[in-house]
Amino acid sequence: MLILDSVTQPRGRSNLELLAETLNAAQFDQIDVAAAYVTTGGARDVLKMLESSLGTRWGHVRKRWVVALDYCRTEPLAMRMLSNAPRSSLRIHDGVRVLRQACNPKTPFHPKTFIFRGTGQHVVFAGSGNLSRSGLNTGNEVGLLLGYQPPTRQQDVSAATQVQRVQDWYEDIWTAADRADEALFASYERIYDSTKNRRDPVPTDDDVVELRGKGSLTPEELRKLRVCTHFWIEAGNVTRNLGPYSPGNQLMMKRLSRVFFGVPAADVPQNSPLTRVSIEYQRVVKVDCSLTFSDNGMDKLTLPIPGAGGPPSYDQQTLLFTRLSAGSFRLDIGTPAQIRDWIRRSRLIDGAYTMQGGRQWGVF
Repeated sequence: MLILDSVTQPRGRSNLELLAETLNAAQFDQIDVAAAYVTTGGARDVLKMLESSLGTRWGHVRKRWVVALDYCRTEPLAMRMLSNAPRSSLRIHDGVRVLRQACNPKTPFHPKTFIFRGTGQHVVFAGSGNLSRSGLNTGNEVGLLLGYQPPTRQQDVSAATQVQRVQDWYEDIWTAADRADEALFASYERIYDSTKNRRDPVPTDDDVVELRGKGSLTPEELRKLRVCTHFWIEAGNVTRNLGPYSPGNQLMMKRLSRVFFGVPAADVPQNSPLTRVSIEYQRVVKVDCSLTFSDNGMDKLTLPIPGAGGPPSYDQQTLLFTRLSAGSFRLDIGTPAQIRDWIRRSRLIDGAYTMQGGRQWGVF
């Protein structure tokens, strides 16, 4: 039986929805993906979709990924997320040579292709969307799905031939690609975390700014929030939301600071919940810290309760958040010496800022 479908995103279904529907309609044993680059948001969305669609078979289906490091668009954390998924293998197109050339490729790697294989069935989805949150969900993208499954008819032979050609192409690039071992990860992370890259990150699909006007961050500032792993902020006088005699735990941040915590820079109504994150303070982890766009036009992060998993108080402290993994952060309270170092490191990449009320913040 011939399988034929398409996506014209954002009209109708998204790329991610079509992929989910395809997986839900048949039982596949292997998934092969080739993508120009992958962002943390994209990795989170595609892995969540695969886990939901595959259900109990999530840990049994083989998954292969080929991505590129061209121009430092791929995020190191996103690569680790793909690599760490069950029965998952990651390779990098021309990775060793691209790293030697400071992530400037000889021939750019630009496919966006998914291949699903099972007994008697074979499906290819090829389109324009990268493994980014925008490419999978909201951007202007187009894609075509072609495949076949039992019962196979004579008129399906042409489709089978074309799908196999794509599979053969994938096997060639898989064989030629470099294994994403720890040495390759470390080499790429050194370049990605360099002062040069953090000062002027290359844009990706997920750097789209849907918000303008008073209080907005610039596209350049949003890119730094995305690529940097450290975010510090002066807490100021924290609202006593836990009672008049107890220190508060709701940190007010500049609107769109949410990007550092993995939330797109989208325009949402005030009082909208954005996400929940895990925050570790002195080895105690609170897994459900809420991030909200508050009614005062600021992003509001709920911190571990003072004295019950958090420090005695957040008032007048400078807080440092370090990204550990997608949705997981470590919190530190800065000493005067540490704060001076954080400010210095932020200034090296032009990443130190001041809010309208005078509180300072930055990234590095």
